[in-house]
Amino acid sequence: MPLGTTITGVQFEYSGSLTTGLIIVFNSSALKITPEIVMIIRHEITTRSPVLMGANRKPLVADSVGETLWMKYKTSPQVMSYVLPLLVEEGFCTVSDRKPFVIHKW
Repeated sequence: MPLGTTITGVQFEYSGSLTTGLIIVFNSSALKITPEIVMIIRHEITTRSPVLMGANRKPLVADSVGETLWMKYKTSPQVMSYVLPLLVEEGFCTVSDRKPFVIHKW
């Protein structure tokens, strides 16, 4: 299984891709991220850059991609922790190196 690294440096295992959807593997569970959610994240970054990442649910980060995911799509902002580093790796965007994490579209 491929390994990814979150923006904060935590490694994670996953299967799939940004195009087909991701399954993030934890010790006793998994998180499924659909291709539709990845497309929504891409759209939010493209149309709102620079934009806050906002991977927290408590508290939600105001005016962030994570807040949009939770408020409009009932998807945990946590998915940003796994999708964003893969988007950075493919060259889609960059992210600041300290909190609050700000995403910039290339």
